[in-house]
Amino acid sequence: MEVGVILATLLLLIVLYLIVRLTLGPLKVLTRFFVHCLIALLVLVGLNFAGFYAGFHLPVNPVSVMGVGILGFPGLILLAFLSYLFI
Repeated sequence: MEVGVILATLLLLIVLYLIVRLTLGPLKVLTRFFVHCLIALLVLVGLNFAGFYAGFHLPVNPVSVMGVGILGFPGLILLAFLSYLFI
């Protein structure tokens, strides 16, 4: 093989690697965000089912799900505290 063909192939592989790396990076972040929001939704619904007997209710809407999904357990505590304060 000629040296030019080998160098062109290596350059093409590097460019292809960079394109794949740049496109999959944001997708990984979005996938992780949606998984966290799904888990937050399941936790909120589970707490509402369990809290039904104790008279405890947390709002399940997109804002609360994203808040708990992003902040995690502290977000859940914050949501419960704000729900207790304003309701």
